[in-house]
Amino acid sequence: MYAEYFPVFADLVHRLGLVALVSMAYGSIIRAFNLPWTRGLMVGFLFGGAAIISMLDPVIVDEGIIVDARSILLALSAPFGGVAAVLVSTALTILSRVLIGGVGVHAGVVGIVIIGLISLIFTLVYRPQTYSWKHFLILGLTVPLYTLSVFILPFEQALPIFQRIALPMLTLSVAGIFLISMFLHRERLRVDRVKTLEVDAHTDPLTNLANRRLFDRVARRTFRKAASTGGDVFSLVMIDIDSFKSINDHWGHSNGDLVLVEISTIIRSLVRKSDLVARYGGEEIAILMPSATAVEAMAMAEAIRRRVNETFFDLGRTQAHVTVSAGVATFTAQHQSMTELIEEADVALYRAKRLGRNRIELAAMAA
Repeated sequence: MYAEYFPVFADLVHRLGLVALVSMAYGSIIRAFNLPWTRGLMVGFLFGGAAIISMLDPVIVDEGIIVDARSILLALSAPFGGVAAVLVSTALTILSRVLIGGVGVHAGVVGIVIIGLISLIFTLVYRPQTYSWKHFLILGLTVPLYTLSVFILPFEQALPIFQRIALPMLTLSVAGIFLISMFLHRERLRVDRVKTLEVDAHTDPLTNLANRRLFDRVARRTFRKAASTGGDVFSLVMIDIDSFKSINDHWGHSNGDLVLVEISTIIRSLVRKSDLVARYGGEEIAILMPSATAVEAMAMAEAIRRRVNETFFDLGRTQAHVTVSAGVATFTAQHQSMTELIEEADVALYRAKRLGRNRIELAAMAA
């Protein structure tokens, strides 16, 4: 009685290999694209393209009637790519199904739309942070509803087709969506963990600024680019909190940390998006300013100095007045290394300290 199901079932299992390859490519996409909308578009093209490939080598149930692994791909597009992904993958799949043609084209298009809607509704109901195996089991049991679209055909033609494909599609939908979704979900969690570790490795835990390791790497790369082109300019600002040791001694290290955090927040609010701000060491903060002249860097440093000078820091039951000093250096063709530029900024910073603190000094070569 069930012998007629086995060819359809076996062919669909064979096509799950394509879905497995898609799940591997998915990991590369989410690692490469950080913006949600660009990631969604790329996931949509990936899943839609795989659905098209699946339809080019389908299981032929009847003349003009095909089934394939598209249901699994489309169903997973929204949960793992968002609205953009399901819209792109659904549109691509519909276009391809129309081009393939056959007497079942209308039923096929309706079925694709049903799967896309199921995928979208699933994502709206269950947010990505809450996904578990139970959710994907529900999705796997729901997606085979698209097979009802076959009844767009005359009933006497649709019924035997439905009887032939319903059980294999239900089985493959549940198994395929459950297994592949678990793989995709683990891959996304793994990528998120790797990104978290990368952020932690490059972030100062107290101030949430970049740490010295990241700063040195970006600074060296910026220097090499400027030195090779000869036309690029960039500036470096080294900022130090004046009399920071006395702050720690008088108000305690916890309040000293609070001052450092608040000053870091002030600096972050004033710099440009392209600037890299890093805790360079202790109470010293470095700002790498791409495409910034000495005049622009001095203006930025002065804005920071003035804002800090105007701020009163709440330290328990009292308020403290804190100042900063800064040294500014700008790249020129005479510089031989990033280390030399940093040393110039440091010399300018210490000169600001010697001249009374709460001031900005420009390195001699940049003057």
